[in-house]
Amino acid sequence: MAEAAEAKEQSAGEFAVFVTLKILGVLISLYFFLFGLDLMGGSFSALGSKGAGNLFTFSDNPIAGLMVGILATVLVQSSSTSTSIVVGLVGADVLAVKQAIPIIMGANIGTSVSMAHAGDRIELERAFSGATVHDMFNMLSVLTLLPLEIIIAALSGEGGLLFFISKGLTNAIIGGGGESDLRFPSPTKEIVSPFTKLFLSKDKNTIKALSFGAPEPLSCGTDCTKYCVSSDMSKAWKKVAKEAYETLIACNGTVSCDSGSCYTNAGEYFENSIETGRTIKGGFLKDAGDVAGGIIGLILSLVVLCGALIVMVKLLHSLVMGQAKKVIMKGTKMNDYLAILVGLGITIIVQSSSVTTSALTPLVGIGVLPVYKMLPMTLGANIGTTFTSMFAALAVMKAGSLQIAFCHLLFNLIGILIWFPVPVMRKVVIRAACTLGFYASYWRLVPLIYILVMFVTVPGVCLLISLLYSASVAGGVVVTILAVAAVAGLVYWWVRLGGCYKVVSQEERDARKAEIEEEMGETGVAEPKEEPQAESTV
Repeated sequence: MAEAAEAKEQSAGEFAVFVTLKILGVLISLYFFLFGLDLMGGSFSALGSKGAGNLFTFSDNPIAGLMVGILATVLVQSSSTSTSIVVGLVGADVLAVKQAIPIIMGANIGTSVSMAHAGDRIELERAFSGATVHDMFNMLSVLTLLPLEIIIAALSGEGGLLFFISKGLTNAIIGGGGESDLRFPSPTKEIVSPFTKLFLSKDKNTIKALSFGAPEPLSCGTDCTKYCVSSDMSKAWKKVAKEAYETLIACNGTVSCDSGSCYTNAGEYFENSIETGRTIKGGFLKDAGDVAGGIIGLILSLVVLCGALIVMVKLLHSLVMGQAKKVIMKGTKMNDYLAILVGLGITIIVQSSSVTTSALTPLVGIGVLPVYKMLPMTLGANIGTTFTSMFAALAVMKAGSLQIAFCHLLFNLIGILIWFPVPVMRKVVIRAACTLGFYASYWRLVPLIYILVMFVTVPGVCLLISLLYSASVAGGVVVTILAVAAVAGLVYWWVRLGGCYKVVSQEERDARKAEIEEEMGETGVAEPKEEPQAESTV
């Protein structure tokens, strides 16, 4: 007995040590996550000031932005990572909030990629339906909100619904016009900044001076050129090269500017003293130069950011998912809105909606968790994952980064208000997922084809078409018409010509409907009858 008690005490002691080490690992990975964000911001600032920010001009096209968001998130398999990167880009003034909104929407779709486990046919149908209910909600939300965002932005000339609501919330927190940064210093930035400076220390004065661009030469007569320099530009120039600033030659009495100071050699000064200025003033990346140092810093920051988030999620998963599964089981008997809170709480803790949905999918497959209960939990997970971008925004402490984090949160909240409270709208999401599950149960390659088509082929083709418009509008229109015609032809064959019955015959559909009705009779559960309704209509 004494030996057993001693062994039990030793086992408890080892468990406490393991838990302590895991918590320490979470804190260390969190620190490196924040370090990655800070280094990424500095790297983008260095690159953007040297013109590399023009690489992101694709984001002026909302469709291109949406597709890039999908493909980027599919590659890193984490919307938390991709949205944190977008927050960093906005904070570094590489992307405008308006440009970043479609990328955030795309990230929401990209995180939906999941493969249901392969059990028997009925289990696969349930599991794939549960796995894709998340996809259906995100895709339908984008189809609803992105056109609305584009139309309102075109009418207002500034932004859409998400843009204006998020701007109002940001202004309420910051005050004023929302153009300034937050009024208090970022505590997280203060913690990681000393470590970041070992790698890269940016010269804020040079970056600000370069952000104004070169002064525009104006003609003031024969062989006469003047440059009108604003007071803000003058102050920034003086901080970068004070001695050279004294060599600026003011215009004579007959030549002047309506606003700002007038100089005759400001262009030469900018070229020799500002444009050649170093934006990386310290750290081991300084000797590599601004462009090379920025690229190296960016690659390093992305590796650290992704690695830290993966480690943090794994550790949190091992710490809490055992208890979380018990909460999920209780959530199957809860009110739908309480189930949303369960999904929200678990995702905030583990910092990954993919982990939450991956834990739920097998439960749907074995019939413990119905698809109609899976939906509210995944919606909660969608909201929970926005806290990562919110945390990243607080680390960056810029008005734009906070606004885009609010956009991420609002996209999910408004999507839920559209597709969840009203039963008819909710059925659209559930039926779409159940239909995919139905076909997957008869054709095992459907999950793989679905992922390759919806998350690789379609985004890739749409991205290429949207970029084609930049090269040739006529070419873009022709290719778009051909693509729409191809989709319309496929739909016509599927619906009017009975293509769906060539994939799964009417006899197989009737047999599956009878199986479900028999199963429902055994369990006495009425609500999952959404599945046969979905199947019979497709």
